[in-house]
Amino acid sequence: MSAIPAKAPARGRRLRLPSLKLVLALVLLGALLAGGWIWLRGSSLVAVEQVKVTGAGGSDSAEIRSTLASVARDMTTLNVDRAALEESVARFPIVRSLQVTTDFPHAMNIRVIKRRPVAVLVGAGVPVAIASDGVLLRGERTPGLPAVTAKVPYGARRITGGQALEQVRLLAGAPDHLLRRVSAVSASPAGYTVRIAGYPELRFGPAERLASKWAAASRILGDPSVAGASYVDLRIPERPAVGPASGEGEGFVP
Repeated sequence: MSAIPAKAPARGRRLRLPSLKLVLALVLLGALLAGGWIWLRGSSLVAVEQVKVTGAGGSDSAEIRSTLASVARDMTTLNVDRAALEESVARFPIVRSLQVTTDFPHAMNIRVIKRRPVAVLVGAGVPVAIASDGVLLRGERTPGLPAVTAKVPYGARRITGGQALEQVRLLAGAPDHLLRRVSAVSASPAGYTVRIAGYPELRFGPAERLASKWAAASRILGDPSVAGASYVDLRIPERPAVGPASGEGEGFVP
């Protein structure tokens, strides 16, 4: 019986490198595509022609809309310069931020996110509205907002610290329906107290965990069973204490 010859060892296949012409063709194609994209981004084919600005209420609303529309029309829908838009309205304190979207090929939508006035600065000349982050909103209307007393340098753009800023941050957490009824905010070694027309006074203690304290306050003040209470102690928001009318014992609201 004849022997079966052994198989010859397989030879490795050599990888075929692309030709120089193919490489050059691909490089050229990539350059053309990149150049075409750069040209299209700045082309009048996608120039911004319609600008819709929403949310710009307040005393400077017309100027804000005009400024944004003017700057936006120097752009295209494929090349939006958000920094330029934001810089153009930086001089308006009421503007907190912008939300920008485009509708290809010629429309841009800009939504102005405004700062929320939460108090009025008094004691430094003409009363000035204060936003939740301490920015002074000169020229904005202030009806019904609680007062905060502080001295600020002439031309200052914001409150930078101290008890006044803590009071502003406290008020910033109040729901709108309660904020407009706040008559006074006072401070003592035990913390802050907020007085609201028609409700028990709210004893917040230190200016911390404010969101939880306001949530507890809203829940309690909406409960008819606490009508006539003298105060609500919110220092431990999970276990707020209700101070009853004179002559009654004190209890906790579960």
